[in-house]
Amino acid sequence: MNKRVYNRIRFFGCILLLILLILIWYNRKHDNNVQDDNRDFSTTDKVFTVVIDPGHGGKDVGAKGASGLYEKDFTLSLSKKVKEILEKEEKIEVYMTREEDTFISTVDKYRPKFANELDADLFISIHGNTYEDPNVSGTEAYYYHDKFKSFAETIYNKVVSSTGFKARGVKNKDLFVVRYTDMPSVLLEIGYLTNPQEEQMMFKDEFQSSLAESICDGVKEYLEIE
Repeated sequence: MNKRVYNRIRFFGCILLLILLILIWYNRKHDNNVQDDNRDFSTTDKVFTVVIDPGHGGKDVGAKGASGLYEKDFTLSLSKKVKEILEKEEKIEVYMTREEDTFISTVDKYRPKFANELDADLFISIHGNTYEDPNVSGTEAYYYHDKFKSFAETIYNKVVSSTGFKARGVKNKDLFVVRYTDMPSVLLEIGYLTNPQEEQMMFKDEFQSSLAESICDGVKEYLEIE
């Protein structure tokens, strides 16, 4: 290897190392800026901002159910019901990352940015799961920051009680919607759309209404709203 080639390799190696160090610094800086989970919710005049995130949308259909139904339609329908219930609470202001069948790119992390710019108090991302084996079933919840695990558990327990689906647990996972939100956040996998029985239940209006009530109950319990 001649000296010119060696110098080029060394130069590009230094550039890559610098980029890696910048990315590590940025991620640590963001993680350190995330709110603590020890805020006092007892302030009587506090109006809480809750962001509901219907997963997928538009050309991003999400999971395709056993009968061909789309996850994007389930998440939007359920999210609208959650919003409608929460809006009845004087101490809660509700926003949705999308209110129609619109596509939201994941590239610019719009969903967590939307919540962060609102300085939201809570963020709930709603999804339906998928797996190649149609017999796999159950409800899961995901969080990223350990200090927000209690919020994920609160919502998850209400949802599992409402669905009656197999309880698959609350899990830590590096998903961008829960990693880059600065407030307590959870990603809910309500059930498996690839499971024929769960898909059928998840698209029933009565089931969604009961499920929406349970999510709202979890929000109010966590925020200590009577």
